[in-house]
Amino acid sequence: MFQIICMGIGYEHEPDFVIDRREGYPHYLALLVRTKCRLRCGDEIRSYPPGTFVLYDMNTPQYYAADDAPYVDDWIQFASEPKVIRSFGLPLNEPITIPEWAHPEQYFSIICSAFFRGFNNDAVINSLMTAMLTDYSVIPLLPNKPMPYFGELVTIRQQIGAQPQKDWRAEALADSLHISVSYFHRLYKETFRTSLTQDVIRSRIEAAKNLLQCTGLNAEEIALRCGYASPEHFSRQFKKYTGISPDRWRRQGGGSEGNTGD
Repeated sequence: MFQIICMGIGYEHEPDFVIDRREGYPHYLALLVRTKCRLRCGDEIRSYPPGTFVLYDMNTPQYYAADDAPYVDDWIQFASEPKVIRSFGLPLNEPITIPEWAHPEQYFSIICSAFFRGFNNDAVINSLMTAMLTDYSVIPLLPNKPMPYFGELVTIRQQIGAQPQKDWRAEALADSLHISVSYFHRLYKETFRTSLTQDVIRSRIEAAKNLLQCTGLNAEEIALRCGYASPEHFSRQFKKYTGISPDRWRRQGGGSEGNTGD
């Protein structure tokens, strides 16, 4: 899906640094500028703040430069299928400013580590590049400052993914943050664009898929491990969200799923 050609992080340049590639590259360029910079957008060269990201299309002009101060950037030159890139919905050749609180440099650092270690890294790089482009695609929808309780909500979401079998109740979670249940529900939906209930279900279905594919456990055992009170409830919800029954999903090896439900 993704083939990294070369990359670098934390490259430092002088205040007069300019790149003006009239024909671009025959592959994609993901550029994150950590400092204030000047970029061409359309026919204009404009100033942009630190944390500006651009995904340059193949064979497209590239112009980026320092803005009267030392310049630092991270970059990844990579090959991929155009249909794969289009699937993320990211605007090509258009600067996106990523809020500082979102720590935009973290993806580049982790991808760089996987790339330069040089072994068994294809699957890891594919996963990381997918995660980065997916995450960056929603940046234009984010507020320009952190949502209230952002860190705490992210931790809760991580815990749900790690322990989907637990009884995740909004009342208890809201109480742990010392906020009302209605405010918790609103914050969760505004932060992740999904509800707590949907996140719990999604995590349980993903855990069930893993158990179906990697173990010989029966439906009753899988239901119990994924937090369902009965195998019947598990089977109904699994079919609603995948389009097929757990047994059929297992027989098909996890493929040919139907449409997901809401």
